[in-house]
Amino acid sequence: MKPPAWLTKTVARILVGVAIVLLVGGFLFLRQCSAERTAKTETKVAAGQAGAAQASGADAVNTIGTVMGNEQASATITQENGNAIDNAKGSTVAVDPAVRAAGLASLCRRASYRNTHPACVQHSASH
Repeated sequence: MKPPAWLTKTVARILVGVAIVLLVGGFLFLRQCSAERTAKTETKVAAGQAGAAQASGADAVNTIGTVMGNEQASATITQENGNAIDNAKGSTVAVDPAVRAAGLASLCRRASYRNTHPACVQHSASH
């Protein structure tokens, strides 16, 4: 027995309607999942950036502290050297100009003095 024609058209319409509902529902579900993944990813990235910024700030503070410590250590050594020279036996006796010139020339051959110490800049210009 053949089903009535109206039943076949009705079933076809129902199937098409169900398919459309399923497609729209599936699309909305996937879109929601994608939005949640994007939000989670953005949260992870933001947390990572915040952590990196904190680490960078800590590194900067440590670097400044190290530089300040190095400068203080250098100033202390300079002061100690000056005191040792001033308090050494014979520190008030005049140095022969030839000995002074030879000592200055030996210092000026070092890169740390050559272009920075005023006497070395003048010394190299005169030779």
